[in-house]
Amino acid sequence: MNLFIVALIAVTLGICCGAIIILLIVIQRRRKKVDSMVSTNNLIGLYGTVEVPFNNTCKGKIRVNIPGQGSTVDFVACTDDSKSFQPGDRVFIVQVKKNQLWVISEESMNNSQS
Repeated sequence: MNLFIVALIAVTLGICCGAIIILLIVIQRRRKKVDSMVSTNNLIGLYGTVEVPFNNTCKGKIRVNIPGQGSTVDFVACTDDSKSFQPGDRVFIVQVKKNQLWVISEESMNNSQS
């Protein structure tokens, strides 16, 4: 009989501890805000890779790795730079206008930091 009571108490404590842990997980998940949308203003200051060539007279496309989300997104890109961008070139995002990213070359960025 004593062994039965000890086993019953152990099972009851195990169930209670499990329920408390589940409750804490549920509370933590409700606090966390999940937002898979990418705000283009958060992209300023990041680097991207040219996918479709462009220059200061036509638009192109760049691919940007979004930090913290582990995702990669393509965007329309424009530039005022006199340089022509080719696929594979790295560019630095300096501005966002009407959901278009305005970029400069990586070399321009490195020269301005020197």
